[in-house]
Amino acid sequence: MTMMKINIFPIYLILTLFILQSCDTNSSKGPKVYKSQISDIDVKIHRYEKALAKADTNNFLADISKLQNEFPLFLGTDTYTNEQLSPLYEYVTDTQLIALSNAVLKKYPNLKNQETQLSSAFSRYHYFFADKKIPRVYSYVSNLHYEQPIIFDDSVVIIALDVYLGENLSAYRGLGIPYYKIRCMTDDNIAVDVMKEIYINELAPRNKQKTLVDRMIAAGKLLYYLDAVLPNVPDSLKICYTSNQIDWIENNKSNVWAFLVENKLFYSADYKTQTKLMQDGPFTTGFSNNSPSRLGMWLGWQIVRKYMDNHTDISLKNLIENTDAQAIFNQSGYKP
Repeated sequence: MTMMKINIFPIYLILTLFILQSCDTNSSKGPKVYKSQISDIDVKIHRYEKALAKADTNNFLADISKLQNEFPLFLGTDTYTNEQLSPLYEYVTDTQLIALSNAVLKKYPNLKNQETQLSSAFSRYHYFFADKKIPRVYSYVSNLHYEQPIIFDDSVVIIALDVYLGENLSAYRGLGIPYYKIRCMTDDNIAVDVMKEIYINELAPRNKQKTLVDRMIAAGKLLYYLDAVLPNVPDSLKICYTSNQIDWIENNKSNVWAFLVENKLFYSADYKTQTKLMQDGPFTTGFSNNSPSRLGMWLGWQIVRKYMDNHTDISLKNLIENTDAQAIFNQSGYKP
């Protein structure tokens, strides 16, 4: 009797496809995620500015009282008198704020895209940090409080939508905000800024950073975390570079690295020297005007990515909690 020969190749092929489909495999852009283990989190953004714009100023007390149930964060829970509501009435009838509110409502008739992005980001955040609260999300008009576009407090995130109206808003230029910052004040940056603010408040270690390497690795951890929670967001948005700036650093990374080595800057404890390589600006001081700012941050990101590629057994949580920046730097083996 002749035994039947079984072709096992298709079985291996099916298993391989299953594995590829069940987890994210591009480790250079972030840690693997087993999608079947992610709990879907549905984010609703509670729009205080939209509700306030609809309030009838002729029946202000009654309308504001109705809004207190959804917006106690802004309006409290106490019963108001007309006199107590006077500052809020002045706020909603201020001509500049009315113009900003109208611009926000025109730009954002709904926030479906932002809710979808944050739903995905928070689902992945919960996957990596199951012990952390998922915040309730609100939006408002801040009167151009651009220095703090996202407020995070315990379990609440508040988004200043008037800080994300795009680079053509003349009010931004009127405030003297430099263009390199205005470029990042768009709808595409909202989810990135929200997740950054959560990291800074909830996850970032509070250890003292002495050397340039310390600061580079700290920045690299933040950006690698963004890889994890926002895997479909382009690198240019995560670090707020233009496509030309991304091209510049990709083409010049070896030269930048050589400059740091030759000048022994990795272990420099000089704050001014560090700041030149880490601070925001139109470009990095000491390099071409075509260079992006924060070259140290970008390099720190690549170092952390390489380190995590080499240490697939280390979780995102363990990476963030590891305060030995020197070890991460050495064990990454990164060299452009």
